[in-house]
Amino acid sequence: MTPALAVAAFAALCGWASNAEAQDEPAPTADSAASAGSETSVGAEETTEAATSKEAAEERRDKKNEELADRIKSVQRKVFLKKERFEIFPFFALDLNDPLFNHYILGGSLAYHLVDSLALEVRGGAVIASTKQGIIKIVQQEVGAVLENPPDFKGHVDGDLTWAPFYGKISIFGEGLLHFDTYLTGGPGVFITDLGAAPAFNIGIGQRYFINRWLVARIELRNYVFVQERNNSSRVDNLMVLGFSVSGFFPTSFEYEFQ
Repeated sequence: MTPALAVAAFAALCGWASNAEAQDEPAPTADSAASAGSETSVGAEETTEAATSKEAAEERRDKKNEELADRIKSVQRKVFLKKERFEIFPFFALDLNDPLFNHYILGGSLAYHLVDSLALEVRGGAVIASTKQGIIKIVQQEVGAVLENPPDFKGHVDGDLTWAPFYGKISIFGEGLLHFDTYLTGGPGVFITDLGAAPAFNIGIGQRYFINRWLVARIELRNYVFVQERNNSSRVDNLMVLGFSVSGFFPTSFEYEFQ
């Protein structure tokens, strides 16, 4: 064999071996392709689930923060709103500072609440008086030892502005809660005595206790100051009274707003 024929035979033998190895390798099947696609789909689903879980966690965190913000309020919810409602009530009051007479005042009031903390009020009452110490009154009038011709109160009419800046609640023997507000009130008016009408001014402080959605109990302390010409001279008199009342609100229901 010549050298050229030997080289050609060796090349042919190498080519046959390479083809045999290629034939021995298995071709890709449809199952393996489907398996690869399934792995890609599972990876996408896991990514979507992770994103959804993150969004849900963020929503839960935001909701928890909102609940926490609501819990830290001193009073989470007012049980009674007064805005744009009328308040009508009779009242009873008695004086605290007259040394000569017992004064009992029976009257009524009408108020309109502009907002939940501010109201305009018109009120009036008649005074029922009785002498505490008859002999002292006689001595004063006949002799003038202490005061000649003391004022005899008959009634009053006034218009007031009421401001309620404080709202709270108290526990009743650990069995329930009573909601209340504290208000300041005052305004001009007329005080009527045995000599006639005199210009007056009153100022006071009180509390409302909310029984239900329309019924309220009130207690207040007021001081009436008026000027009158008596015994040929102008004098300033005052009458301090402690008042009690039960008032009704109309309309009897309200639409709740967070305050």
